[in-house]
Amino acid sequence: MTAKLAGALVGALLIAAILVQGGPVERLVEQLGSQDAAERSLAREEILSLGEGAVPSLIDATCSDDPNLRWEAVNLLGIIEDPRGIDAVLRLAISDPDVHARWRANWALCCLDDGSVVPRLLAALEDEDPLIVWNAAVALSLFRAAEAVPVLYQGLEATGFQQWEAVNSLGRVWDDTTASRLVLLLADGPQDLHEEAALSLGRIGGEEAASALLLALRTDPSRDVRWRAAMGIGRIGGPDIIPTLLEIAGSEADPFVLNQIEEAIDRLNASEGG
Repeated sequence: MTAKLAGALVGALLIAAILVQGGPVERLVEQLGSQDAAERSLAREEILSLGEGAVPSLIDATCSDDPNLRWEAVNLLGIIEDPRGIDAVLRLAISDPDVHARWRANWALCCLDDGSVVPRLLAALEDEDPLIVWNAAVALSLFRAAEAVPVLYQGLEATGFQQWEAVNSLGRVWDDTTASRLVLLLADGPQDLHEEAALSLGRIGGEEAASALLLALRTDPSRDVRWRAAMGIGRIGGPDIIPTLLEIAGSEADPFVLNQIEEAIDRLNASEGG
């Protein structure tokens, strides 16, 4: 027996074992919470082969006490793209206490959107629960909804992960003052926010953002900030920045940062030519 055939046989036996222990779909969905990666993978494949027929059981799984199972459920609902999953996925996007499940729900909302998601998230901005308001604003950033910006600015004054989420989200939706706010964080904010601020400024663009990224590329002690700054400059800068990049490259010792500077220069040269 070949190794490939043996592997297929093992997989078939595992699926058969799952199916005989209870309702076929329910057992497969339950198996998504297994500690065994191979069992989870096999369950995913079988559920995807069932497609829309698995949606009701996946919706039920979004109510599980297991955050890993909730993550698996919204992930598959997003892949299957059945609009029946919108209510459950939206609920997790604005209220799940586990950040991994909540962020995967945000991704799934983008896959499932039938035009109703943004209005419902905008309505959630009026909720009495500040946590739901916050989570709705983060989700709205994925849809570039400007109504999220004032709430996200409040997050810049927070600490920890909420502050990081604010900086990350403002790299997707912003107004005329966003760059100035993120420039301050890039220069004087907590060190763990510098990387995300560099990424967001590299999406926002503009002269102020480009100047701040050049300064970070030249002076920030973290290579992870410097390479992100170089990448952002390649996206938003102009050919006039190339001499400065060449100067900085002459004193940059980190190979990965140097590579990002070179890629930025190539990109800026290409934009000048075409």
